[in-house]
Amino acid sequence: MGNKKNVFVHKFVTLGTLEERIDQMIEDKQRMADTIIGNDESWLTKLDNQAFKALIALNKQSVMEN
Repeated sequence: MGNKKNVFVHKFVTLGTLEERIDQMIEDKQRMADTIIGNDESWLTKLDNQAFKALIALNKQSVMEN
């Protein structure tokens, strides 16, 4: 965020490995996030302190259920 210069990222993922499955999960989550909130991250800066804390807080109920 905030970078104004072009950046090149190279990913090297070995086929058939846990790394490949994790990479696929990350890509799936990114597509879902892009669909829900778009590619623009400015929404994050518009959150007030209370909303931001709620966003990053640990859901204790979920932890206790598992």
